[in-house]
Amino acid sequence: MDEADIHQLLADGRPREAFERLVGRFQKKVFHLALSMSRNEATAQDLAQDVFLRVWKALPVYDGRASLSTWIYTISRNVCLNELQRAARKNTVPLDAPELSRTVETMAALDSAEVSIGASQDIEAVLAQLRVNYQQVLRLFYLEQKSYEETAALLGLPMGTVKTLLFRARKELARLATERECGGTSTQQIEQP
Repeated sequence: MDEADIHQLLADGRPREAFERLVGRFQKKVFHLALSMSRNEATAQDLAQDVFLRVWKALPVYDGRASLSTWIYTISRNVCLNELQRAARKNTVPLDAPELSRTVETMAALDSAEVSIGASQDIEAVLAQLRVNYQQVLRLFYLEQKSYEETAALLGLPMGTVKTLLFRARKELARLATERECGGTSTQQIEQP
């Protein structure tokens, strides 16, 4: 079933059937996005359910300006980011934590090297300490390997802004690494602004 069929079901006043088809078509994609962002299968299942609850509630006002996949991806991304923000407010990581130094170095080297599987958990810990807009661009561009154009479209930002955010996010990671190496702020904690 393609998007035109789902649009037709909505136009025919059959939202329940349209929703069932949406779930069938996008369930795995939403779950995998939630899993890639949360790194926890149970959390990803909960997030996917929350996404589809929001899709169901918003389906009557869906106007078709964006493709269904873009619309659902945006809802999914927002649900996941909200959960990550909520979780980040609960946790802070001391700068003298050994895993933080290794993660900062890994993230700062993303342009020139592939990230090992073991480092992905460390990356998530560092991402949780960055500003939300930095987290978003880093996740989409590096972890999900989206292009500048795709990242800009998904975030609803101009491409120049995405490039600036990526530059600043890498600069912030480098600053964290420098502070760690110098030991100047090793007892401080980074907090979400």
